Amino acid sequence: MEGPDPLAEEIRTRLTSRQPVSDEQFDQLLPVRPRIRSASYWSSVEVAQTASRWLTEAGAQRVLDVGSGVGKFCSIAALSSSRRVWGVELRPDLALAARQLAQRLGAEVVILDGTLESVDPGRFDAFYFFNPFAEHLAEVHERYDERFPASVDGFINDVRIVERWLRAAPIGTAMVSYNGLGGRIPLSWVVEKSDLVNGDHLRLWVKRGLDDSNDAIIEVNEYLLPASRLASLIHGGDPRVKGNSLVARLVSPGSS
Repeated sequence: MEGPDPLAEEIRTRLTSRQPVSDEQFDQLLPVRPRIRSASYWSSVEVAQTASRWLTEAGAQRVLDVGSGVGKFCSIAALSSSRRVWGVELRPDLALAARQLAQRLGAEVVILDGTLESVDPGRFDAFYFFNPFAEHLAEVHERYDERFPASVDGFINDVRIVERWLRAAPIGTAMVSYNGLGGRIPLSWVVEKSDLVNGDHLRLWVKRGLDDSNDAIIEVNEYLLPASRLASLIHGGDPRVKGNSLVARLVSPGSS
């Protein structure tokens, strides 16, 4: 029988009482490789605590972290909100590590294995996105590993799936994006909170209307630009986007 886990117990106590925890301390709970890549791939404790608070204030009961990785956000959010939190993760080893982390912290976390196609978004009333599809477009040295090759088609496929989720979601559904969602956000979604955390934009969105337009918002750093505006820049030969086939595909509603 294993003995007490003082580090996990201390972190659990601080998170459940909504006290700050340093990333250096929290990341000691992670396996070696995820710990080394933590600053680039997993939400910081501050971001996860803030996002969890915003989602709770928005009335969220069932939150899904898309691309949950090692489960850092899921465990922090679950302990901070005293609610179960779900994640979906493609890499089996990270999904296993996320479950082990949650068990070590005593956090109510459920990790779903697989792709977005395997998820029923109607089970959830809130979503969390930490730029989950950027790895599709990353250079080799920026990727978590080489098991899943970079693919523009993969990126477009995933962001269009999420756009369909957002269009189908009931009014009142909430989501938080950090460092961008990556894809199109229907005009029915409104930014209700925004903050700059660790140099990247954290935004709380809530669906407030019906989807009566094919237009959408795209996050471009600090800017929120209508896809129709980006399309006009492309057609007008703006040098900032001219010849950018990814932007051209992203502004299109596609099969959404």
